[in-house]
Amino acid sequence: MTPIQKEMMEEITTGAIERLKALPQPVVRVSGPITSGGFGYDENLKRFIRAQEILREKGFTVFDYFEDNDDEDVIKEHDLQEFVMEYYHQPILQTGLISAVYMMPKWEESGGATAERKHFEPKV
Repeated sequence: MTPIQKEMMEEITTGAIERLKALPQPVVRVSGPITSGGFGYDENLKRFIRAQEILREKGFTVFDYFEDNDDEDVIKEHDLQEFVMEYYHQPILQTGLISAVYMMPKWEESGGATAERKHFEPKV
């Protein structure tokens, strides 16, 4: 990771954490395949968005890393995909501000979803 890439990741991660802090607690997260595995990108995205809508309709506060911001565009534009889990998602999860994760069907086919689930599994 170059110093410029690191700075960009830190900037968008800080912004995501600030958005998360502004949400009413408790906050939950949907996790599952989007770019890999599942039912293909377009169908995965539709299912993901619908799952968030259902949770919101049930009164949950749902945090979507990429909703209402351009973080995903910055990540793609500057070729930061390989750093996203370690330098974006993990620091956000480590804040402790996301209380639960709801797993989508075929979550185990996604490396990112697998890592998120592992984060929420009880430590023994």
